[in-house]
Amino acid sequence: MASVIAATDKMFSAITDSQSTRSSIASTMLSTAISYMEDENYTRAAQALRASLSYNPESTDAYNYLASAYLQLGKNKEAISAYKSSLQLDSTQADIHVNLANVYVAENNTTEAEKEYKAAVQADTTDAAAPYTYGLFLLNNDRASEAITQFTKASKLEPNDGNINYALGSAYNKQGRYSEAVTQLNKAIARKGDDFYAGYSELGFAYIGLGDKDSVSSTIDYLNDTEDSTAISYAETLEDAIQQPKILGTVDSGTSLLTALGASTPVYFLDISLAEPASSKNFTIQFQFDSEMDVSSVMDTTKWSIRKASGIEEGFYNNGVYSSNRNDATFSPIPKLVTYDPTTLRATVTFSISQNANGNATIDPSRLVFRFSGVDVNGRSMDTTADEYDQYAGVAF
Repeated sequence: MASVIAATDKMFSAITDSQSTRSSIASTMLSTAISYMEDENYTRAAQALRASLSYNPESTDAYNYLASAYLQLGKNKEAISAYKSSLQLDSTQADIHVNLANVYVAENNTTEAEKEYKAAVQADTTDAAAPYTYGLFLLNNDRASEAITQFTKASKLEPNDGNINYALGSAYNKQGRYSEAVTQLNKAIARKGDDFYAGYSELGFAYIGLGDKDSVSSTIDYLNDTEDSTAISYAETLEDAIQQPKILGTVDSGTSLLTALGASTPVYFLDISLAEPASSKNFTIQFQFDSEMDVSSVMDTTKWSIRKASGIEEGFYNNGVYSSNRNDATFSPIPKLVTYDPTTLRATVTFSISQNANGNATIDPSRLVFRFSGVDVNGRSMDTTADEYDQYAGVAF
């Protein structure tokens, strides 16, 4: 019996020694792999990590390093497999769930990515990085409301993290909750510093949403004054965002109306056919825009209006003498047709002028005011300082 016990002890001792040796080799190969990683020799690192795992297939660290090496080598599928193996050994690794989700995002597999982000949030409820990263995923997929829920979770765990404030501000902006966005973005800037130019840019968009032009201008000035190329680029983006389309003027080649003629012009001076009592004639006036306009908006005749001038800048129709109103030529306050050429940014307005029954109507072509109240291709409304035009003024107003 004693000899049997002794033999058994020797066997277990040999097994223990073997396990210890395998563990030692695995540890050595892991250390070697880490050195290769630090030297950016990812091919050798992957080889060493695979060797380490052959001796210790239950090392989550080795699988995680192997995934990182594969990512550096552009082998995303192999990285996914390594991360999965690690998580099979320990599913509570919130950061590894996030890493795996990020690889799925790179592979455009949003379904699997979201599963992993959710798993990360559940794996460690004390880790702010998991809901924060999941929130970014949701925000990038136009799910701002859900993103806010995740960012709020993250903020409760890390209340002084400016990145989370910035993310919340961005999400509020997407929802049109601009006042809340301003609050969060100001916190982000206070916590991340005055050189957090992305925060100032997002803050500028919140001010645009609020219609706070003064604050937008101040933000643009601040970014420009830094003389930092990134900040200046953000300023230019904000300037483009607040730029509203304008009417620049008229184009003679596309205009048949003799707008140079002034007060009390006999209507038949515009076209001899109007010498006939109760006759009508179509005329065109072509406008030049400074921006690419929304085609359907420009061609919508209800977005245009035609009226008699009645102000200092635009002049007073017939020089303000209205005693001959019964002799005025008539015209519709809305055009008959509008066409638009997106290559030249020009709109041609067609409208009708009518002679009276006596054949003695007059008109003041220079003081017919044309106004456009539509939008450009980006949905921006007209600049109210340049959405009207008449020949008397000579410029849009």
